[in-house]
Amino acid sequence: MMHHSRRALLLASALGILSLQTPGIAANYSAICTGDTECSVLLGVGKISMPGLTINKDKVLSWSQGGSGTKTDVGIGVASVVMFGLPGLIGFGAKKHDYLFTINYVDEAGNTQATTMGFKNNVPANQFMSELMGMTGLSMGETNKTLQEQINTLQAAAAEKARLAALQCAPVLKPYKCSWSQYLEANASVRAWAQKYPQMASAEKTRLLAAE
Repeated sequence: MMHHSRRALLLASALGILSLQTPGIAANYSAICTGDTECSVLLGVGKISMPGLTINKDKVLSWSQGGSGTKTDVGIGVASVVMFGLPGLIGFGAKKHDYLFTINYVDEAGNTQATTMGFKNNVPANQFMSELMGMTGLSMGETNKTLQEQINTLQAAAAEKARLAALQCAPVLKPYKCSWSQYLEANASVRAWAQKYPQMASAEKTRLLAAE
């Protein structure tokens, strides 16, 4: 009975701590960033901030966890954090491994980038993962579908622009994908001229390197 009472009290205390945590307050983590240098990672108020880089939560495409620390070590901690509060309050021992988190994001120029930060034991790794999940709404390996659709749209537009730029026709026809028929359809006066003087129109079509 004493054991169960103590456990219940411990869980109740953890829940109490969880209830006191204020949403939107940034948490500061001591981590290891690019170049194996110690750095401070600020996680909160909708942003992930570290030296020289700030990522808005809606620009996070996905994240993953690796390193010599097992995913089970972190995963169990996260489940407990979500249910009961900070992992230290429920008897977690610090397991000495490398816990590496890679965050894939979209920068201001619309390019996909990645950044990595690491921890030396599972206690901060647990809490970091829990807060990262809560902020982004993404579980490990999950892709931000809205952001991915935006990326796909931009990439398709860029590919089409490059394709049109590579077409071997006169600049006047580039907006019409080098199509002579689309060019005539969009320009009534040219269409009337082509219909009146078909031989001259055929020569002009050849000169402009137009497609059908």
